[in-house]
Amino acid sequence: MKMDKLILISALLALNACGNADPADIDAAATGKPDVAPAIIPPDEVANPAEPPSYEVSIASAAATRNKALERCATQPEAVRTQCEQEANAAFVQNETDLQDLRGNKE
Repeated sequence: MKMDKLILISALLALNACGNADPADIDAAATGKPDVAPAIIPPDEVANPAEPPSYEVSIASAAATRNKALERCATQPEAVRTQCEQEANAAFVQNETDLQDLRGNKE
């Protein structure tokens, strides 16, 4: 008998909770589309993928390429490791020089 009362009370509490639901929540649940806040950045302000990347993106990409090259150099024999590292560093310096035109802060 005690278990029956517990089930009955649980069912009544669940039904009571359903009766207090907000109509907007019921509509959102029925359509499967909850209210969504608008995007922080409107779509027309997103960067155009056809344009070249910014200086920051380009220099980060060059630095990542250099880091990968240095990791490859570390696996080379000692005799060629120094030359490999020098070439990787020289390529990064050249990329950095080439990218100066993209830099927004020209002094």
